[in-house]
Amino acid sequence: MNWRKIFLILGIVFILTGVFLPRDWYDAVPKSETDLTWIRQSDDSTPSTQKPPPPIKGVTLLQISFVIEGLAFVWFGLKRRTYTRLSADGRLLITTEENKTDFGSASLWLITAITVLGLALRLFHLGSELWLDEITTIFFYSPMPTLHVLTGFVSANNHLLNTLLMKLAIAFFGEQEWAVRLPAAIFGAATIPIFYRVSRLMLAQRSSLCAALLLAVSYHHIFFSQNVRGYSMQLFFTTLSCGLFVKGLQEDRLRIWILYVAAMFFNMASLLNSSFVFAAHILIGAAALIIIKRRGDSPFPLLYRLIAVFGVTAFLVFQLYATFIPQAYVYAQTTWSDPASGYSPFSMEFAAEMIRGISAGFGTSLIFLAFPFAVAVVGFVVLFKRNWILTASLVLPIILTVAYLILNRLNVAPRFLLIAFPFAILVTIQGIDSVARFIADKVNRKPDALAARLATAVVLLGCVASLASLRRYYSVPKQPYRTSLAYIEAQRKPGEIILAVHHAENGYRFYAKEFNLKEDEDFFAVRSVKMLDSILAAHDGRGVYLVTTLRRGLHLTHPDLEARIVQDWEIVKTFPATVGDAEVSVWRQRQSDLFEK
Repeated sequence: MNWRKIFLILGIVFILTGVFLPRDWYDAVPKSETDLTWIRQSDDSTPSTQKPPPPIKGVTLLQISFVIEGLAFVWFGLKRRTYTRLSADGRLLITTEENKTDFGSASLWLITAITVLGLALRLFHLGSELWLDEITTIFFYSPMPTLHVLTGFVSANNHLLNTLLMKLAIAFFGEQEWAVRLPAAIFGAATIPIFYRVSRLMLAQRSSLCAALLLAVSYHHIFFSQNVRGYSMQLFFTTLSCGLFVKGLQEDRLRIWILYVAAMFFNMASLLNSSFVFAAHILIGAAALIIIKRRGDSPFPLLYRLIAVFGVTAFLVFQLYATFIPQAYVYAQTTWSDPASGYSPFSMEFAAEMIRGISAGFGTSLIFLAFPFAVAVVGFVVLFKRNWILTASLVLPIILTVAYLILNRLNVAPRFLLIAFPFAILVTIQGIDSVARFIADKVNRKPDALAARLATAVVLLGCVASLASLRRYYSVPKQPYRTSLAYIEAQRKPGEIILAVHHAENGYRFYAKEFNLKEDEDFFAVRSVKMLDSILAAHDGRGVYLVTTLRRGLHLTHPDLEARIVQDWEIVKTFPATVGDAEVSVWRQRQSDLFEK
C-alpha cells in the first residue's frame, strides 16, 4: 500500500472540502436555548438575558480546520517519515512501582472482584428519579438531530460523548431513567481497573488494590456514575490519559502515544474543561525538557515528539469543537458570571457547599471527613518524590481550573473540581500507608506486616463508612420531582391546580405524563410574579398547590417571586434530595390570604 499517495489524495480532498464546504446548513444549527423549537420558552425573558453574537462563525472555523488537515496530509505525502523510538538519553527516566508485585496472579482476581462490586453498586437503583440537569439534557438533546448535537452549542449541558451515548441508549431502550444513565454507570465501573493500573505507577500492589476498592465503594463516584452527565467519562479518560502520558515520556513507543491522543481526544469530548488536563500535560512536558537539558542531554528529540503529539491532539479537538467554540466562549463569559450558576471561590457559601458535599460520603462521623485531609499532605509529599510527573498530571488541572475561574472572575461549582477525586484517593492511601509505617516502626514488631495490616484496616474502615452513607443515597432521590408529584396527586381534589415555580418547571413537565397531567390545565409553569397573579386570577376559588426547588437559584434570579411566595404561602411538605439545595417543597396558600379573597 502506497501511503504517500493515500495521504496526498486525502490532503486534496480535505482542502477542497474546507474551501467549498456549504455554509447554509450552519444557519439551521441551534445556537442557544431559544432556537430549540420543541422546548417551551419562558414568557418572562428579558433583553438582558440575551447573549452577544460570537466574534466568528463556527462554520468558518470548521472550514479552516479542514484546510489545515488537508495541508498536513499533503505534507506527510511529500515527506518520508518513519517512527523512530527515542534513545534513553532523549527520554525521561521514571522509576515506577508497577513491577513490584505482592500477590502475583491473585491480584487479577482481586481487581476483577472489586470491579464487579463497583459495577453492581452503580447499577443498583439506577432507575431512581432524575434531577434537573439530567432532565434538561434529555429535553434539549433527545429530539435533536445528531448533526446538530455535534455542531451546535446550546448550553454547557451538552457533554458531547455522554449526549451521543444517551441518544443511543434512548434509541435502544426508550426514555427510561436507567437507560439514560447506563453509559455513565458503565464508564464509572470501567474506571476502577484503569485507576488500579495507573496507581501501580506510584503505589505498591496492596495499596493500589486498596485505592481501587475505595473508588469502587465511593459515595461520590457512584453519585456521578448514576448521572446523565459526562463526569464519569471525564474521570475515566483523565485517569487513562495521565497514565499513558507518564508511560509515553518513559518509553516513547508509538502505540502509547496513539492511545494517549485517543484518550485525550475522548476526554475533551466528555467535558470541555478537560482542556485543563491537556494544558497541565503541556506544562509537564516543558518541565521534562528542562530536566533533560540540565542532565546534559539534548532536549530536542523529545521536544519534536511532544510537538507532534500535542499538535495532533489539539488539532483533532479543535476540529471536533470548531463549530462550538464561538458560542461556548460567549456562554462562558455570560453564564458563569451569573451568581446563580455557582459560587464565589472565596465565599463561605462555597466552603459550606464543599463541606456538605464531601461529608455526604462519610456518613455522620466527622472523623472520616477530617482524617483524609490530615494524611493528605503526607501522602502528597511522598507521591511527589516518588513520581512527580503522575502527581503533577493529577493535581495541576485543579490548580489551572481554579486559577482560570479566579482570573476571569467566574463562579465555581463543586463539580468543576471533580477531576481531583482520583488524586485525593491516591494521596489518602499513601498518607495512610506512611502513618501506618511510622506507627509500626515505633512499635518495632515486624514493621512491614504490621504497617500493611494497619493501613488496610483503616482503608476498610473508610470503605465501611462510605457504604453506610450509600443507604441514604439509594433511599433519597437526587431531586424528588416524582415523589412530590405523587404526594400532591394523593392529596389533590378535582379542579385543584399545581404551580411549578422556576426550576420545578421542567421536572414537572417530565414526570407529568406518568400522572396524566396536562400543562396549562392541571399544572402551570411560573417564572414571575406577573405569571403567578395571572394564573391565580384565572383560577380564582380553586385550590392551588405550589412547588419550589433549588431555592438559592430562585432567590438570586427572581427575588420578588420568592418574596411573594414566602409572604402568601406556607410549606406543607418538604422532600429531601441528595443534590445540594434540590429538595422539593410543596406550598399551600395561607388561610388568611384565602379568607381575604
